[in-house]
Amino acid sequence: MGALGNLVAGVSHEINTPIGIGVTAISYLDQKTEQFQSLYETGKMKKSDLEQFLAVIRETNEMVHTNLERASSLVRSFKQISIDQSIEEKRSFHMKEYLEGIVTSLKPTLKKTKLRVDVYCSPDLVVYTYPGALSQIITNLVMNSLNHAFAPNEEGSLSLRVTQTQDQISIAYTDDGKGMNQEVLDKIFDPFFTTSRGRGGTGLGMNIVYNLVTQSLNGTITCSSTLGLGSLFMINIPKEEEIEL
Repeated sequence: MGALGNLVAGVSHEINTPIGIGVTAISYLDQKTEQFQSLYETGKMKKSDLEQFLAVIRETNEMVHTNLERASSLVRSFKQISIDQSIEEKRSFHMKEYLEGIVTSLKPTLKKTKLRVDVYCSPDLVVYTYPGALSQIITNLVMNSLNHAFAPNEEGSLSLRVTQTQDQISIAYTDDGKGMNQEVLDKIFDPFFTTSRGRGGTGLGMNIVYNLVTQSLNGTITCSSTLGLGSLFMINIPKEEEIEL
């Protein structure tokens, strides 16, 4: 529920930008409307004034429409992910769209860093599994990279690459951070193991990931890492088809 609380807290911050742009655009249009009305009432309006005003209307309309669509999309993403995190229900969904929604929900946190997150997945890939578990897995992996793989203000990249075979879905999560030595790697999924206990680390994040993958999704997860080059988490889950009743 802590992750859900952070998600809700980030909603107002994230949608503030498109709504703010929309408000600014409407205020600008209001100002231009008053100027145009003044020209009309004083009989000083020219054809060029009308053309300029129509251009402002078109530009403002496009700007408001684009940003309201963005705000609506953000709300849909937050809503679906928050529902999935609170209700454990198996369903079919488009993997790429869902992963991008998870990344969007993390933007309030990612904006404080210089890290980029890329999602590589076929837009046509539909999976039947527990989206709430998947959301928590990806969120914990990203937060693990943010907290352990990079120094403050360090540039870097995270990636999610999804592939499929006839009976399996594979998710490769990578970061190009500082990597881990073998001692840390051997204990990465152990409960209460953390390298940042003095900074508030609980050592449960990666153990939760392991349990969600192996128990909720009936899959496997492995980790490989090289100091100075980054880490790779490979998740394999069975490919299932939704049974229509």
